[in-house]
Amino acid sequence: MNLPQNNLIRIVKVTIFMLSFCAILPLMTYAKTANTAVPYLPSDLRNGKIQCSKELSSQEITYVKRNCYKNNNIDYLPVFYVNPNDIFMPSDSKVVESDTTANINMKKVIPGGMTVGIRINTNGVMVLRTEHVSDINGMTHKPAEDILYPGDLIVSVNGRLAENKEVLQEEISSSEGAIELSIKREGELFESTITPIKCPQDNVSKIGAWVRDSTQGIGTVTYINPNTMKFGALGHGIMDVDTKKLMSVGNGSVWDADVKSIKKGKRGVPGELVGDIVLGKSLGEVRMNNAYGLYGVMNNDIEWLDESTVAVASKDEVTTGPAHILTNIGGDCVSKYDIVIESLNKNSCDNSKGIVIRIVDDGLLDKTNGIVQGMSGSPIIQNDKIIGAITHVFVQEPTKGYGIFIEHMLGQENGF
Repeated sequence: MNLPQNNLIRIVKVTIFMLSFCAILPLMTYAKTANTAVPYLPSDLRNGKIQCSKELSSQEITYVKRNCYKNNNIDYLPVFYVNPNDIFMPSDSKVVESDTTANINMKKVIPGGMTVGIRINTNGVMVLRTEHVSDINGMTHKPAEDILYPGDLIVSVNGRLAENKEVLQEEISSSEGAIELSIKREGELFESTITPIKCPQDNVSKIGAWVRDSTQGIGTVTYINPNTMKFGALGHGIMDVDTKKLMSVGNGSVWDADVKSIKKGKRGVPGELVGDIVLGKSLGEVRMNNAYGLYGVMNNDIEWLDESTVAVASKDEVTTGPAHILTNIGGDCVSKYDIVIESLNKNSCDNSKGIVIRIVDDGLLDKTNGIVQGMSGSPIIQNDKIIGAITHVFVQEPTKGYGIFIEHMLGQENGF
């Protein structure tokens, strides 16, 4: 792809989305803040099952989808929450179970393979961990202990939408007493309070919590729907590097990226593409992040986009044997590389690992030693049809990796 020439373009150094661990290493921007909330862990959740019949309070939910879905033997109830300003925030970490086999053979998509820069803001402020703070008398406190947990999302504070960590800190600093929090944990929304502690070192009130509100990295687009410009990428979810939990997307954007170099993989040490995000004109929006990948909508005026399409194969059409992938490991060119599909598990409980592939292309092996971090999302083509995407690398055998069937990714389009 040809990067736009623009005097306003800014280059942002990033770390590639981690392939083998289904996560990203973001540019770290932490804010030391504090929060408190009553622990909330219903018995049915502790037992590994959320009952579909359970409903939250009317203050927490404005709309509840009536359908219950099954994901790895856990039933859950996807809901839409409302923030204090009546802005809907969908619970976007749940996989959309959709029967795409009926019309899969009628679909055609634009195959991906291009690397893009991805910047996302969380759907609330994510809690990373809690810690002690000291008061003016030298006493130590842990205000958020047993209230906030890693992966919690602070949705609002004192009735104000927690759009970012700055809003959270402003409310904490200006509060004369306890602050009121709306917190989302494992899809459940609840209310609680926490009392900040004023620290003598900087005279700032804190609740003893490390938080994050955004992240960024580079990943590979799998496909674009030519009719709607909806896209799927990565083939696995973006996980927070600290909490190891799926990041809940409030909003996000897609940008051009420039792959600069390659760190070759070796046994026990995954390789990596090294590149930059090119901040010129945004390519599109990020709308959803779940276990099957990152999803959103591309703009209609992407100059470098090749609008040639390929047919989509159902997983029943996929066979072991020769295939190829499309990927960009340098410059602005998406190239084709030979692989072999070694095995298939069409009923896998982890759909991101339904395909096992092996790289056999000498050109790719010479450059990367196999699959490297950053190739996640590279489309797999067999018999002139897109059948899936690379998702993981075997750390101990970098020439091999997992893939997801394309029909699972396409089904996610119904979720946004």
